[in-house]
Amino acid sequence: MASRQGDAMTAPHETQGQGLPTSTQAGAGRRRSGRAWAALAGGLAGLLVTLASWAQAPAAERLHIDVREAIVRVPAEVKDAFGKPSMGELLVTTFKPVGPGPFPLVVISHGRSSEKRASYPRQRYETAARFFVRKGFAVAVPLRLGYGELAEAGDPESSVSCQSPRFEPAVAAAAAQILAVARHLQAQPDIDPARVVLLGQSVGGISTVAATAIGLPGQVAAINFAGGHGGDPEKRPGDPCGGEQLRRLYREYGELTVKQAPQLPSLWIYTENDKYFGPRVSQRWVAAFAESGAALEARLLPAFGEDGHQLFGAGNDLWQPLVDEFLTRLGFGTSGRVALPEPNPALDVRDEQAVPAPSASAREAYRKFLAAPAPRAFAFNAEGRVGYAYGDAAPARALAFCQRYSAAPCQLYAVNDTVVWSFKP
Repeated sequence: MASRQGDAMTAPHETQGQGLPTSTQAGAGRRRSGRAWAALAGGLAGLLVTLASWAQAPAAERLHIDVREAIVRVPAEVKDAFGKPSMGELLVTTFKPVGPGPFPLVVISHGRSSEKRASYPRQRYETAARFFVRKGFAVAVPLRLGYGELAEAGDPESSVSCQSPRFEPAVAAAAAQILAVARHLQAQPDIDPARVVLLGQSVGGISTVAATAIGLPGQVAAINFAGGHGGDPEKRPGDPCGGEQLRRLYREYGELTVKQAPQLPSLWIYTENDKYFGPRVSQRWVAAFAESGAALEARLLPAFGEDGHQLFGAGNDLWQPLVDEFLTRLGFGTSGRVALPEPNPALDVRDEQAVPAPSASAREAYRKFLAAPAPRAFAFNAEGRVGYAYGDAAPARALAFCQRYSAAPCQLYAVNDTVVWSFKP
């Protein structure tokens, strides 16, 4: 039976709005090191990358103009655990700040669900992507071979079985694709090839660690959210298949990283209640990597929601300060978090007439904002567009709902029970 691996593809309680003017925007050991290197290098050698082609978004799909969202296709070929080739064009969503660049680059890599992989949509991680854009990064989020529209290409990331998992080739295939995307974008004129961060969640996390072990010129950091493989929250909650095999792999990846880039820092984030990789196993993986001598900052966070494995997608308010702090120490000092304006005591948050968006639909959206639970936020812009959100990263998401299809910037009007907007003539 193929291992099951999950991923927070979209945050719960988040509904995408239409972005129309005044419309409602709602949101809720050495030898073994040699074998590991052979697997990784084999996956990389099997990867065929040619000049990527720019793809058009489907007619019914609107890309977000405020973060310059675009779609890129990167042809790739890798091999699965049995040596069978898998090929296709990786679907890569990109986001960029305003301006000519060159921008530092972050590549965000998704996790895995064996049962649902064929239904994966185009990967975006919008809230995380916007955080990095605010920090001045260009962002690339690839959909890898075996998922979504690329499911028919095979399943190169399958570990084959829980009884005798084969993690090395599975992770090597994913790592090769991550590096292909990074290298393609490093060749673009608006990307700084000397400032690249690789980040991944779940299977994307361990694959990011593996890609870092291979070595990417220009990579300055690696970030691993809940990285691992072989998890099943229903049949084996917190206790993945092949945990000891993964511990050895992490040790080998650490040793290879020390050889490739001994000073390259990594940040790993796990939670106490991860139903895929519980702390008993995740902290053994952390220790194995650290014992290799690789530079590692590890965080074990308290329980998050019902399943801490979903932290990256649904716990932006918790992890963004940690990543901000980590990257600031590496020279990326611009904060990616939304700064809240000072409260305006002259205005009552319950006064709908004071909202500087007079249309009926805007007022209706504001009433929905008032009825939503905290944390919540409401935003507007000069074109009459509005957006509100509640829950995780509410201010950032409210701003995103408001301005995604507009060239005019949005600003916060209210956060929770306080008006934070002041008229400036």
